[in-house]
Order: sequence, then C-alpha cells, then structure tokens
Amino acid sequence: MSVPGRWLAPRDVWCTVSSLGTRVPAGALWVVDARVAALHPSVTRAAAAARAHAVVTVRAGERLKSLAQLEALALHGQGLSRQGAVVAVGGGTVGDTATVLAHLLKRGVTLVQVPSTLLAAVDSSLGGKGAVNLAGVKNALGVFHSAAESFLCAELFATLSAAQRREGAAEAYKMAVCLDGALWKRWRAAPPDETQLIREARRLKTRVCARDPYETLGLRAVLNFGHTFGHVVESLTRYRVRHGEAVGLGMHAALDVGRALRVTPDKVASEVEAVLRPIAPRARARLAAALAGASEGEVAELLAADKKATAKGLSMVLLEKPGSTQTRAVDPAVWKETLRAWKAGRRP
Repeated sequence: MSVPGRWLAPRDVWCTVSSLGTRVPAGALWVVDARVAALHPSVTRAAAAARAHAVVTVRAGERLKSLAQLEALALHGQGLSRQGAVVAVGGGTVGDTATVLAHLLKRGVTLVQVPSTLLAAVDSSLGGKGAVNLAGVKNALGVFHSAAESFLCAELFATLSAAQRREGAAEAYKMAVCLDGALWKRWRAAPPDETQLIREARRLKTRVCARDPYETLGLRAVLNFGHTFGHVVESLTRYRVRHGEAVGLGMHAALDVGRALRVTPDKVASEVEAVLRPIAPRARARLAAALAGASEGEVAELLAADKKATAKGLSMVLLEKPGSTQTRAVDPAVWKETLRAWKAGRRP
C-alpha cells in the first residue's frame, strides 16, 4: 500500500481496462476523467466489478486542481476506511488531485494510478508528487504520496489526439536528453515506438526519484528542465497551452538561456532543437505569442512564485550536453534580454 512519508517505486502492470476490476483494491474511491469514462465505458464496468466505494467523474484541467474541488472529492471519500484506496484514472491533473486526496483521506490511504495520457504515463503518475494550485500559482500546495501500483492500459492511449501524443513525447525526450545521453543518441537516430517511449521514460524517472525521493538532495532538479519558462507560459495563457506543449517551449527557452550563459554549446542546442521540432513546432513564434502581452514585471512575479526559485533568485536547469546538466542562478538581465528576443520573434 501507499505509505505517507515514505517513497516507494510503484509496481508497473500492463493490462487491459476490463481486467482492472480484479486487479485494483476492492471498495476504492475511483476518480475518473469524464472524457475517459465517455470514451471507454469499460472503465465504469471495471469499477463496478471492483465493488467501488464510489465513482466520481471529473472534468480534467487545471481548474480541477483547487481546494474547492479537493473538498468536493473528499466528501465522496466519507466512509472510506484507512485500509481503503483512491484509484486515479486520467491524465496529469486528475492524478495530481487524486494524489493529494489519497494523502489526506484518513491521514493516508493507498493510491493507484491508471494514467490515460502519454504525459501522465511517462511523468506525472510517477515520483510520488501531487499538488493543487493556489491564487493562480501552479502546484503551490503539494504532498509526497507514492502510488502503490500503476496500471498501464494501451487502449486508453489509443484514443489520444496528436497534440496529446506530442505532450507525452516532450516530457519523455526531456528525460532522455537530461539523464541518458546514450538513449538520446538512439532516439535521435530512430524514434521509439510508444511502448518503448513509456518504458524508457518511466525507467529514467524512477531511477532519479529513488535517489532523491523528496527533492532534498537536488538530484530531482534535473527533471525541471524546460519547466521554468514552461510554467510561465501556462500561467500567462491561463493554461490554454497544455503542460507538455509548454514544457516543449520551455526547453527551447532553457537552450537559449544556456547559450547566453555559455553553458549550452550552439552545436548541442541546434541538435536538440532539431529533434524537438516535430514535438514543439514553431516554438519561438509560439513563445512570442504567449509572452506578447506580458511585462517583464509580470514575468518576474511568476518566476519568483515558482517553487524552483531560491532566496538568491531564478534558478534554472541548463543543458551542457546530452546526459549532462547543471543548475545555475540566472541574472535577471540575462532572462530579460532573452525575453525581449522571444517577443521580437528572434533567437537571442
């Protein structure tokens, strides 16, 4: 079972949706993305077979990640025992919210993740982190609560749009370029199929999270590559730019800042940009559009509110070469000049 205060690597199980009814804990509270429930009626049948305590369908998206929505879900958990469980069926926002819910119900119940998006499968369903937003700040209130198991159902991924597939690919390629230079080289030469992409990305994230489960050693910071300005883009566009897309744009931003600080060689940046082009098309034009109406002061405020900021100011993960990164303090003059270049639609 999930243990509050203790990080555990989840057991990955590839299975069909219909078999979930005999695999997940009986009597659990199921939190299911309404769109997934509509596309895959077998999810509701599986919950019935598992004698679910309750099945709550929710509308996925950043609005779900609020204290009000969390309270509404918790009311459905009344009567759940300490030996109970929360089963999250959906993408990142569903999994994030369900993780916080599982952590708080009865001071911690078992969490089971059933990611329905490629992005959730390769990233957010792993690592034991869950969070809700507060006052417009993404992931301002969060917990560590590991899933006991992750069930990976290929049929859920089969109904994803091209944009959703690009989101997952952006996070997976981020892990490869930051954590495994040899894997990056293989993927650059021959893009992986979806199953390979999921397996390798989960392997990389599990490995780094196991070494730094609560982000106390700084080792997990590498996973934030592309997230600093990615979160700025999300906030400024009120989440109209999806998370994986924003990370793709944020990786381009990190490459530009790395160039400016002479951390990322031009050759490395150009190579990474070429690989990312199909995943994050028209990146600089889209960065310019997202940032067009924002002042430097607004961007500075969002950067200061980011959980990766330090007392000394902005800190960013920058790429030295595939498989090697460094976390650097970034002088405001550097990111402001880079911001001006993006707004002008040019590379800094």
